[in-house]
Amino acid sequence: MSDLTPKSILSEFNGLQMNLAKAGYKITFQAYMGLTVFASIVSGIVALSFSILFTSSIFEGILVGLIVFLSSTCVCYVYPSITISSKARKIEANLPLTANFMAVLASAGMPPERIFRSLANVGNEFGLGDELRRIIGDIEVLGLDLNAALKKAALRSSSRKFGALLDGVVTTTHVGGDLAAFLRESGDKYKKARVSAMKSFVESLAGMAEVYVSFLIALPLTLVVLLTVMSFLGGGGSLFGNLSPQVLLSLLVYVITPVGVVVILLIVDSMTPPR
Repeated sequence: MSDLTPKSILSEFNGLQMNLAKAGYKITFQAYMGLTVFASIVSGIVALSFSILFTSSIFEGILVGLIVFLSSTCVCYVYPSITISSKARKIEANLPLTANFMAVLASAGMPPERIFRSLANVGNEFGLGDELRRIIGDIEVLGLDLNAALKKAALRSSSRKFGALLDGVVTTTHVGGDLAAFLRESGDKYKKARVSAMKSFVESLAGMAEVYVSFLIALPLTLVVLLTVMSFLGGGGSLFGNLSPQVLLSLLVYVITPVGVVVILLIVDSMTPPR
């Protein structure tokens, strides 16, 4: 017989627990799960109540409440991943500057722990404020040495590339390698990757511009002219079922085109590399 205790159920969401740590949320995993369940139940009950109030159908109310409950649960489950993605993009956009900043300090003979403390003072500029504060906290509060704190930070970092950089620092210092040379090489590598990403973005942006002009300017104008002529002639009903050209024209102008523009803007925003 399967174990259905709360502890065993929570163990099925280890991925979410790791995402909470990477997102930097100052809330325990158990508290977040409790908040998720509470928010989902409340939103489901509210949706059920309003649905029954306006439709007078218990079946439809239960269906709507269930859909809202599941949707709220999915949003709470996915939201940490969205936060991680946003943080990772900002961190990785500034990795060339981060690596070069550390390389300059290492070239001056500054020990690794001092390097990270100095980086923590300007960490917000590189999108690393939370990451570095947790590293310093592990050292000062938990009493970990620098390598142990960096290994822990690499596992919970929202950026895999920054985690790889921390692992590289640990390995280089452990074997007695040239930390400054490693950081300079890493900075050059991240700079080339950044330039490549910007070129790819420009090419993708050109493609999105063609899509925008074709489907959200040329096509709507053509359909507006077509539907206007059809409405004057009194035809077109058989082509679009029971929808008249006037209704289709209103949908095109007030719903389809604005929604298409918003979708394009969201896609471009998600593609745009952070500064």
